[in-house]
Amino acid sequence: MEKEELKKQIYTLIEQAQGKKKYKQMDIIKHFRNLGVSDAETKEAIRELIDGGQLIYTYMGGSYIELATKLEKFEKDIFK
Repeated sequence: MEKEELKKQIYTLIEQAQGKKKYKQMDIIKHFRNLGVSDAETKEAIRELIDGGQLIYTYMGGSYIELATKLEKFEKDIFK
């Protein structure tokens, strides 16, 4: 799978689950592992989405990956 397509699918997965389920990084890796994507490719795509400000890590008794709000994106751009 192309990296950009993988990133789009990861973002969509998180977006559709917003408010219903929180995904840990390993949950996402397992989901895409079942689709034949290597763990390394999935980790790299997640890292790029987080570095790009589209996704963020949150902590509530464990680390979860969620959509970044506009404020969080703005703050990330300011403090670069």
